[in-house]
Amino acid sequence: MTLEHVPKKKQRRIALETLEVYVPIADRLGMGQIKQELEDFAFPYVFPKEEKEIQGLFKERSGENEKHLQKILKTIKKALGKEGIRAFRSEERVKGHYSLYKKLERKDFDISKIHDITALRFIVPTVSDCYRVLGVVHGIWRPLPGKIKDYIAFPKPNGYQSIHTTVFTGQTGTIEIQIRTEQMHQEAQFGIASHMSYKAKNHGEKNVGLDWIRQFFPGFSFGVKDPSVATPRKREALLSIPNWIKQVAEENKKLSDSEHEEYLEEIKTDFFNHRVFTFTPKGDVIDLPIDSSPIDFAYAVHSDIGDHVFGVKVNNKMASLDTKLKNGDIVEILTKERSKPSKKWLDFVKTTLAKRHIRNTIGQQ
Repeated sequence: MTLEHVPKKKQRRIALETLEVYVPIADRLGMGQIKQELEDFAFPYVFPKEEKEIQGLFKERSGENEKHLQKILKTIKKALGKEGIRAFRSEERVKGHYSLYKKLERKDFDISKIHDITALRFIVPTVSDCYRVLGVVHGIWRPLPGKIKDYIAFPKPNGYQSIHTTVFTGQTGTIEIQIRTEQMHQEAQFGIASHMSYKAKNHGEKNVGLDWIRQFFPGFSFGVKDPSVATPRKREALLSIPNWIKQVAEENKKLSDSEHEEYLEEIKTDFFNHRVFTFTPKGDVIDLPIDSSPIDFAYAVHSDIGDHVFGVKVNNKMASLDTKLKNGDIVEILTKERSKPSKKWLDFVKTTLAKRHIRNTIGQQ
């Protein structure tokens, strides 16, 4: 990252693109470490004043926080030892500067409402060990109401798994404790890349899982390689690419140079804003932009299904095609061979994929 060597105007443009495009991509791939590095790299170029203020907050609290963390860590380690839990490792987690800034925005810039500037993380061998450690922690301190988050039982949409609990420790205030297995930890930091690169190492190959991921970050070309010409390990990595990435890459390849800027703006709205997570009747997750319709859902499943939508059931009840889907909706698309896209669909569809297919089909009729 060498932004300090480019003109200031270009610095801000690249940094802003990083925050608006590449950070959300890293987040949706579950690549927590890369996400934080990109955020903190771009933050001072886009919000220089705010970044200095956040730096000041960290300096004010660093010494005091470190003292409290060590005291809390010592207490937990002693309690775990008494329960015979010795197969664990611990580490401190410090919130990224940009992440803290965004959270302060949501909390009216009241630092007292934020309990996870620093956190303690415990990494254990098995899932059952995670819950044992949680029991020990809650045996020492009472958790704050509503601040226990079990992402093991209910993983985040990007695959993130961990247990988070915020406890009140008396004079040392509140602190967040994170508990996860080693595999969960690797996947939380590097997303699907951790899974694929682990497999690659076991087969004597290098960086297989990173091949397709690199294309979606600055400095790499944008597109997806053909799995049919890859080695077996690379083919597995390529076939694991999430559908939303395939959609971005395929649509991008069809565009002329003059259309790329417009498309970039579309995918910011399409893929990187708030999402709803819906399900097929078989339980497959289809994630869509907020306020998406069953037509968007149909095209996300397959373009041929979208082109022949006849009706839709949402949560086992017939629904109109302009219904706004909500988190957890189970959507069943009814198709007929003679059904074709309607121009009216353009009034309520949200995804770039659906809009392009509808326009193309209407133009051919």
